[in-house]
Amino acid sequence: MSEEIYKRGYDKKGDVLGDWEIFTIGETSINQLKKFGIVPNKTYGSNGRRAPDEIIIDRRNGTPEVIAIVEFKSPNEFNTEKKKLAAIEQCINSYCKPLNAKVGIITDRTEYIWVNPQHESGYEVALREDGYQLEDIFNPKSDKEQSILTLSKCLGSFSSDNSTLLKTELRNPSDLADSVWQTIWLASGENPDICLATFVEIFLFKYLSDLGVLTYNNDGVDISFDNIIKVPDDKIFNFYFKNVRSYIKEIFPASADDGTSVINGIVLDPDIAEHNFIFKEILEGFRKFGELKNIDPDFKSRLYENFLKKSLSQKNWGQFFTPRNVVKAIIEMSGLKTLPSGSRVSDPACGVGGFLLESINTVRPRDYSFNKNTIDRKIEYIGTDRDKKTIILAKANMLIHMNELVRDFSKFPKEFSKIFNQTFKSCHSSILGSLSVLEEGTNDLILTNPPYVVTGTSTIKKYISESSDLTKYYRVNGAGVEGLFVEKIINSLKPGGKAFVVIPDGLLNRLSDEKLRKFILDECILLGLVSLPKNTFYTTPKKTYIICLQKKIDREDSQNDKVFTYLVSNTGETLDSHRFECENDFPSMVSNFKIFCADIESYEAKSIQCKVWPISKFTPNNHWSIDRWWTAKERIELGIDDEKTITDPTDFSLVLEKHQKLIEELSQRLKVAQQKVPKIEKYVEIELSNVDYFHLAIGKRVLKKDVYNSTGNIPVYSANVKDPFGFMDSSNIDIFSKPYVLWGIDGHFNFSVKLAGEKFRSTDHCGTIRIERDDINPLFIYYALHAIREENRLDRELRANLKNVSKFLIRIPVIHNINGTPKTVKGDVNKDGEKPDLFVFDIELQQKIVDYYTEFEEVKSQIYDSASHMNILEMETIKH
Repeated sequence: MSEEIYKRGYDKKGDVLGDWEIFTIGETSINQLKKFGIVPNKTYGSNGRRAPDEIIIDRRNGTPEVIAIVEFKSPNEFNTEKKKLAAIEQCINSYCKPLNAKVGIITDRTEYIWVNPQHESGYEVALREDGYQLEDIFNPKSDKEQSILTLSKCLGSFSSDNSTLLKTELRNPSDLADSVWQTIWLASGENPDICLATFVEIFLFKYLSDLGVLTYNNDGVDISFDNIIKVPDDKIFNFYFKNVRSYIKEIFPASADDGTSVINGIVLDPDIAEHNFIFKEILEGFRKFGELKNIDPDFKSRLYENFLKKSLSQKNWGQFFTPRNVVKAIIEMSGLKTLPSGSRVSDPACGVGGFLLESINTVRPRDYSFNKNTIDRKIEYIGTDRDKKTIILAKANMLIHMNELVRDFSKFPKEFSKIFNQTFKSCHSSILGSLSVLEEGTNDLILTNPPYVVTGTSTIKKYISESSDLTKYYRVNGAGVEGLFVEKIINSLKPGGKAFVVIPDGLLNRLSDEKLRKFILDECILLGLVSLPKNTFYTTPKKTYIICLQKKIDREDSQNDKVFTYLVSNTGETLDSHRFECENDFPSMVSNFKIFCADIESYEAKSIQCKVWPISKFTPNNHWSIDRWWTAKERIELGIDDEKTITDPTDFSLVLEKHQKLIEELSQRLKVAQQKVPKIEKYVEIELSNVDYFHLAIGKRVLKKDVYNSTGNIPVYSANVKDPFGFMDSSNIDIFSKPYVLWGIDGHFNFSVKLAGEKFRSTDHCGTIRIERDDINPLFIYYALHAIREENRLDRELRANLKNVSKFLIRIPVIHNINGTPKTVKGDVNKDGEKPDLFVFDIELQQKIVDYYTEFEEVKSQIYDSASHMNILEMETIKH
């Protein structure tokens, strides 16, 4: 009725929305709006009697133009995909098409669907720049600026053939980051992850200066970037170190709990004169780039990932940084956007904070706000990690991600520091890391990619077994570290809470993890499993999955719903060393998962990549490797399996070219690694017979019948020390608290390493070297023995027996005193009643040498795999 127009004062003009007018009505028909000049003057037929809920108009040119229609629905009218589709079509056909509106918005005030009515197909649901559905809130009363921004983006992007928001040209310092990294790396030779910490600190210095946070320190010294860069070249880093660095640490104080702040560990040294000139060169690069405001969110997301792709050391951390495309997909699946205020979101293996910060960056950018000079947060984000340096990087990362809020409230840095310290916590004081934090029913949502290793797990389990609280909490006893994390995750979820976890294939198919799979089914609803392709993680070819869980409200409840499964073939980037952008399956997977969760009973998969299975398919005593459940034909169609091993000359030439390209890439990788080969300049030679450092032994005879008749799970090693030839229920070895290096007495004198806590049995064809000192790296001994093998040419004729091996001399890096003599400490009382002088070995240099040879082994393995693939190809039959 037209009374509504007068009542709201809309007879002259609507409410102001930027350059437009917005009319919030619902009882006034299109024909009545026409009489007031609010919509175009034309015939609307039967649609003229319809009353839009909200309409946005542009009348600046005198003639009204309909910008957007907003259709409101009650939650009951918007709770299934079928009802949402009906609401969309009502908005389009009854309002957008007749009024020629540019944008349609349909909402129940919780969920928002943006639609392009101009599309040639009739309409199309709008997508964000990254390919995911646009779900931004449109609420001019509570957030006018953001509502105008999103609507403006739609107007500038929608057309008859496009409904995806166009990327805004923002400043992206990626080239600057690469240039600075190269400068730092050439100067220091440190790993890229350490160079990253240096780049981030200098980035923060320039960034905080641009925001007006860094002006004068407490001594009245001008510490702005513009002033620092004027300091003489030979004094500039000293000046920065003394005046700026300490002030940044003061205004962003470290956590009282773990001592971590936003900066720590710069590789430049104020005592090295040349580093002043390097620092000046870096600052000049930042000066030429200009202000670090309006930074591209994609740069913020990928900065750490790009640096860590270059890192040689990260593979030794037992964890892999999650690619941004995987992070985005998991966040979109999780329902994070609709979590109510007061919810708790956790990542117990947070690394540099990818899951939590991507949430702030794209999905919930308005969770933090200032109120009376303090920061309020709608949701509690908690990230923990065992690695102290990654927590420091995570806090710096959070500062970069919150740049708009920091810019607007730059005078309150300590308030931001409180939030950083509350969000990210280091657990480096415990061997268990995050596993030492025992939570019960505290989290609404968990998003994580925990480390997955089996080697060394027994050491952690031994530590757990010595604590009654830990033993009670971790009662399932899964095979790998990831099993402990899954148990922790489930324990810490609230009833009804959800978890989305990246896991390795072993958890789904290992016989030893049957109890863990049963625990998952007992405690949770299994919502879905998503298969990721090999090499999704650039540091490992490991096969991985995303497992989607919801904690049962009542443990006695049984699951009747089906399980969503999906095979991702394309991750949005090539799975080689280049990581070029390519087709991305994740948005389609996420869309299917959301539709499935909204109406499980009636969901039908429309893609070969997607299948739903009855929960009865998932039994604890069988594997859950879902990609094996697709037919051979389907797997070939999806590119998971090769269709044939027969080739023709043309295809074989392409295979050779691919192999040659791989060789070139790996050769370059080795050249880079060779530039950092550490030299052993200070060492001592230790004979393997020296009982102060090593204990050598030969195993006992084991017959095949002993193995066949045993039901144990302790691996037995013979001349082949790489693979056990069987399993038994007891061992000939008593001490497993120390690491071992195994060697094969017969054959080719091969080696393997067993870390502390790993139980095994050795036969009389297998020798063992027990490492008696904590500062001797067993992997260093492993690689040193390879060199000795070549020098001594031990083989079947000249056997690697105990007598011959005990005479080997190992050169081990040693720490020296100031006077140049090797540093020593007193050992324990020996059998002669004396305390021998023992050398103090350089464990850090040993690790660097191990890192280099590990890199070499990985290169060799990739070449071998590629050559093996060519070896199985057969030439096609000659055609007649």
